[in-house]
Amino acid sequence: MSEDLDRISLTLPPSMTDRLDGIVEDWEYASRSEAIRDALRDFFATYEWESDETARHHGTIVVVHDHHAEGIADRLQTIQHEMADIITSVQHIHLSHDTCMETLVVDGPGTAITELANRLRALGGVQQVKVVVVDQ
Repeated sequence: MSEDLDRISLTLPPSMTDRLDGIVEDWEYASRSEAIRDALRDFFATYEWESDETARHHGTIVVVHDHHAEGIADRLQTIQHEMADIITSVQHIHLSHDTCMETLVVDGPGTAITELANRLRALGGVQQVKVVVVDQ
């Protein structure tokens, strides 16, 4: 690594250390430090998301829904058209005969992303909504 690094000490219970070591091995991190830096990047993005919802954010909203729910496709599409200013891409996947998943790529203020996620959650037939925000 070419950047300067600060060394810190971290105290964990053995169960967390064992779990961390297992993840480092499974995900092929070079070290515990790399894994913790990766986790901290996500922690920082979450903090930024929650502390300033008016800032511009990038991410995805994943929606799992019952394909057979009355009018679900039309309602999803209506919301997506109404919020097209923050949705940059939509992917529709058939998970099974009864279940579909849509991935919406979003780019906009946190308040608008939250509004979109909440509108999707409120639809009958929607089983799960997951928001993932990444910041630069």
